[in-house]
Amino acid sequence: MLSLPEILFYFVASSLMGLFGLHLLFRKGILASKFLGIYLCLFCFRVLTSYFTTGGRLIEFPELALIQSPSHFLFGPIHFLFVYFILNPRQKFSPYFLLLFFPFAMHLVEMLPFYFGPLENKIQEIQLILSHKSLVNYPSRVLYLPPFVLSILKVSLTFIYSVFSLVLIFAFVKKHSKQTKQQNKWLLNWLFVDSSLGLISSVCSILYVFGIIGFNNLLFSYADLLMFLSSFGNLSVILLKPSLLDGSVFKSLVFRFHENLENGNAQNEIKDSDRAQWIASCLEEYFLAKKPFLDPSLRLEVVGEELKVSGRELSQTIQVIYQLNYPDFVNSWRINYILEQQKLDNDWMNYSQDMLAEMSGFGSRQGLHNAIKKIHNSTPAVFFQKKKEE
Repeated sequence: MLSLPEILFYFVASSLMGLFGLHLLFRKGILASKFLGIYLCLFCFRVLTSYFTTGGRLIEFPELALIQSPSHFLFGPIHFLFVYFILNPRQKFSPYFLLLFFPFAMHLVEMLPFYFGPLENKIQEIQLILSHKSLVNYPSRVLYLPPFVLSILKVSLTFIYSVFSLVLIFAFVKKHSKQTKQQNKWLLNWLFVDSSLGLISSVCSILYVFGIIGFNNLLFSYADLLMFLSSFGNLSVILLKPSLLDGSVFKSLVFRFHENLENGNAQNEIKDSDRAQWIASCLEEYFLAKKPFLDPSLRLEVVGEELKVSGRELSQTIQVIYQLNYPDFVNSWRINYILEQQKLDNDWMNYSQDMLAEMSGFGSRQGLHNAIKKIHNSTPAVFFQKKKEE
């Protein structure tokens, strides 16, 4: 008879993870959300299959012997690619990334004869596992490498990928301006905590492999939950703040121009002031959440009233922080809204310039043409074609 915690862990939590992972895989969004979807589906697969290898059920389901073994080589690279693409959402998947999955492919090929081989082989392997009461320290007749060595390789690679993920985050923080870091504060905090939890989970796994802590993976143990801290943390964050899955904010709608340009002492004082930073942050959150720029008649005073700041102070902040006047700032959001929609919905790639102008808040084709000419020094046709090829 299963206890309530076992039911919640093996079936409720895993099913929730799996369903949400499938949702992320099939929803339109940036590449990072696909990798997070795969990550959560792997979690579901790992937990569900672990149910059949605990509590004495291993001998009842010999077909599932070692079924999850290759998947352990996937968690590290999948998580690393999730972090990479959420920090670099405009990057495309390179064939070179496939090299990260070489250990998984090699181990899977090694296991295929066992998976599709005689049932007696599986039973013999299970008897060895049960007699030694461990999935790590037993004399396998299937694996080319001893299970202990293979386990060390798995957890070491996962640990290394967690470190690499943290390196990516710190490199992002070091590279970008204070304003960009402030703008992506929630995202960076999430990724940092997530990667740190992955690091802790890897350390727990390493300690288990060496027998320093007494996990028993043939029985349900609350200590085993430590190995899934990162997965539980991810699900909690994206349920509470799903907008983080849009990736680093500067990529989607906000383009900051000439961040290092100096405009005199007065403007520098405003630029460095906490209030200017606060106003810019509130402005971006408002534009991201409400998309007021889709209104062709959006006036500075209306935005100021929404943010509870004067039109003059708002205009001055935009000029200093973004090096744009108010109309160009709004138009930059409209332009990048089009780019974002073209990325998410292929139908937008086929819209006429009149349709693009109407649906993005420009109101007219001439308004779209003038804005792109002024901000990007290009015609709409050339500009969007260039972005399509990037």
